[in-house]
Amino acid sequence: MRFLLLLSVVLSVFIPFAHAETTTAPVMEYVELQTNIGTITVKLDYDKAPISSNNFIAYVKSGFYKKTLIHRVVKGFVVQGGGMDMSSFTFKTTNPPIINESTNGLSNVTGTIAMARTADPNSATSQFYINVADNTNLDYVNAGNPGYAVFGNVVAGMDVVKKIENFVTYQQMPYSENSNLIFIENVFASATRDPLNPRIRAIVSGPGKVTSLSAGIDCGVKCSITLPVELNSTVKLSAQPNPGALFAGWRGDCQGLLRNITLDLHKGNHNCTAVFIKPSYAAQ
Repeated sequence: MRFLLLLSVVLSVFIPFAHAETTTAPVMEYVELQTNIGTITVKLDYDKAPISSNNFIAYVKSGFYKKTLIHRVVKGFVVQGGGMDMSSFTFKTTNPPIINESTNGLSNVTGTIAMARTADPNSATSQFYINVADNTNLDYVNAGNPGYAVFGNVVAGMDVVKKIENFVTYQQMPYSENSNLIFIENVFASATRDPLNPRIRAIVSGPGKVTSLSAGIDCGVKCSITLPVELNSTVKLSAQPNPGALFAGWRGDCQGLLRNITLDLHKGNHNCTAVFIKPSYAAQ
């Protein structure tokens, strides 16, 4: 019972799309979860897990995952989230639960993403988890041991998953004031993924903008550009606060407090959030 309860509490927009109901619209197979320490890209398996994949994309399209916590990390087991609001520390209202697809033949091995649920096999809603070990004990066995439904796998950013696994371990709720919170800032979905043509996304939070002459970016709130990887190919981004504002640092795939940063395109997609704030002055 305790094990099932653990998973029931199981795991940040560019342009999210719902899975196509007809053959003419593109299927959104790839989803990038931009956390405050990097991006995790997953590939959904519509063939073997259509119910779970469509459910996941529906939450992506609605913006549900934005500003939700990766609220439980169990080292050597799973990284989980997709349900808790980062501001209120409460679980968000979800859509109706879905049918458990654990009999689809996909296994809970390292790097796969699966639906979390309660003791009821057909209770999964928004929460999901990423396996950081071969957890084949979570696979379907029989009606008495129905398992947990895998619906995709991580294709980029497993280093970010491992960083999260080693950075924090949440065993108790609620969080203390000293907790290192990891959260999903933005979610990006696409029908295709081309590692040879990485996409740079600059997202602005607060009074400021991001520019890059080399990439042709002049971003007021959100912008993106796809560039082919060339030998020694780099792009420079510059964070520029508005008058009276301050630059508070980069988040996502871009980290640090320097306003000017250089991106190596050989490392794939870059989802960079520039944070700007209005200074506050204490009364003297």
